[in-house]
Amino acid sequence: MKVHRIAIMALMAAISIILARFFAFMIGGTIRIAFDHAPLYLAGMLLGPLGGAMTGVVADLVGILINPMGGFFPGFTLSYALLGFIPGYLFKEVRLDRVSLKKVVITLLVTDIIVSVFMNTFWLSIMFGDAFWAILPARLVARAIIMPVQIFFIYTLLNYVPVLPLERINYRPRI
Repeated sequence: MKVHRIAIMALMAAISIILARFFAFMIGGTIRIAFDHAPLYLAGMLLGPLGGAMTGVVADLVGILINPMGGFFPGFTLSYALLGFIPGYLFKEVRLDRVSLKKVVITLLVTDIIVSVFMNTFWLSIMFGDAFWAILPARLVARAIIMPVQIFFIYTLLNYVPVLPLERINYRPRI
């Protein structure tokens, strides 16, 4: 693994931690709005499935150490790993200089439905003893608010900000 890949993983994990732990807010005491998944999606798209999964695990574990929002639950670590893995897996055949809106929407919706809607709702129902179907509507409202913003953000970054595939980056330090 090259140093610049590790640096990008660390940067994406740090951004995710900051967005999750310090810039999240609650609506009505039940709906949590946070944009911490976007850096993990980007890590998966830029670094591939393994790099995205590793970024997600680091973001969750370091985030818990820095600012715990409840007890540690390994299910959320698995969820964070999948937030990086699934976009990396779905994007591995796509050239990053030609990313369509359709591809971004499908990738993020598939990832969000699997992980945020179903898996995380299941983990919350286990942790707090609430019925899965009772907390699902509030989680769907939160995801409906968050997803358009994340889709716009990621699509814009991938298409209008000069992001090169990492294999093309030839960094040579000057001596």
